[in-house]
Amino acid sequence: MMEASTALELLLKGMEPALEEINFKASPVEEAEGKLIAAYAGEDGTLRLELFDDKAALLFSPRPPEEAEEGDFARISLSLLELEAATEKDCKSVAEDFSEEVVRRLRKRKPGAPLAPGKKPPKSISKSAIKNGDAYYDALSFANSFTGIYPELRAAYKENYEKYGEFLAEEFFLQHGNAAVLATIRQNDALAMRRLFSLLNDVYENGVNEVQSLVTVTILGVLENDEALLAGCVDYMSKDLAPVVIRLNKYLASPAGKKARAQLETPPPYKPKKEKKPGLFQQLLGGGGNPGMPGI
Repeated sequence: MMEASTALELLLKGMEPALEEINFKASPVEEAEGKLIAAYAGEDGTLRLELFDDKAALLFSPRPPEEAEEGDFARISLSLLELEAATEKDCKSVAEDFSEEVVRRLRKRKPGAPLAPGKKPPKSISKSAIKNGDAYYDALSFANSFTGIYPELRAAYKENYEKYGEFLAEEFFLQHGNAAVLATIRQNDALAMRRLFSLLNDVYENGVNEVQSLVTVTILGVLENDEALLAGCVDYMSKDLAPVVIRLNKYLASPAGKKARAQLETPPPYKPKKEKKPGLFQQLLGGGGNPGMPGI
């Protein structure tokens, strides 16, 4: 297990070039309310890097450190960083993401001006906003959290967005993400499984319909009703997610699910956005939120 102080040291080391570029200077590391906090001050305001609860957060205030109060800080990025399994590579990946964010937002920013709106795919979603019901996971925020677990897929995630000007979630998971998920499930390492299903359970519970479909159909629907694989997942799935995944796998493996399975394995080619029709997940559940999946 990596110590929090070691993880913070690796994050700060990885961010040094970016912080030098925007001319932000470090203050001593502090510990408060279970968080390790490193602050950086510059002409534009104050950056704060916080490490807590297996997460790394980057915050910004337009005020100098001596004037900045807790309510002045806005979170501009958040990444998962589970210390029990974290490696130097994980820390480097988070540091690279945070570095891109601070340079993009602050390099050309005039002192006192508001932060520039993001032009890249959103990197995070506020856990407090989700818990309060003010926000839900969409495909982009789900993929961002997913690549926090599998940082080797971040390049593919960004390439997908840059290629189409929007994020094609099914293509990303079918071509890249599912292989990583299946490898984790087949290895059945307890720590890796807890980490994966902690995210999938959370996203299924707090995601929009499109994201629920990604979890149940696109990702876990490819287990092909394999009893051994499903049995290995049951202990990690929530009580809401498990029965849906089991029923979907049974349905997709049945003669009645042949067409749906073919649609999943070979999605239609990309076309510009039009008015959305109910997806496979909504069709299987009846389209309007009422269960309509064939009895199995």
